[in-house]
Amino acid sequence: MFSTLQEYHQAIISAAWMIILSLIPQDLVRAGAVLLGFLICLHTIRPRNLMKRLQLRLSSLEEKLQDAVDNGIMRQSDTSFSCQHYALFRIQYMIFELHEMTLMMSGGIFQEIKAVWKGLSLEINKCIWDVDALERDLEVYSS
Repeated sequence: MFSTLQEYHQAIISAAWMIILSLIPQDLVRAGAVLLGFLICLHTIRPRNLMKRLQLRLSSLEEKLQDAVDNGIMRQSDTSFSCQHYALFRIQYMIFELHEMTLMMSGGIFQEIKAVWKGLSLEINKCIWDVDALERDLEVYSS
């Protein structure tokens, strides 16, 4: 029936898992699925992860703005450069405040859930959207 000892071993493990899974009530499986979904969702909207993403987006924007100035596409005396530079400073100030709030709320998983509940993730996402809008404006100006 079984040609090797490894196949026999895997058949025993498979049978054991079938027995274990048949003993678990369906409601428990559903609750576990909901909990797993909640944890995955929380991981994607975790303020600490969003702040890392925001920092990366901001550094990319700063590099693109500097490249536009270095390549002569934009001069520092242009009004559009002044407007974008002012918007960049405003975003950097917002990031500083959001980073401070993130550090205050990063004591554990319950603190992070509380921060998400209070809207910290939404504020960070709004700042990411502002960075994206400024980056699009820079690309439109450059083209």
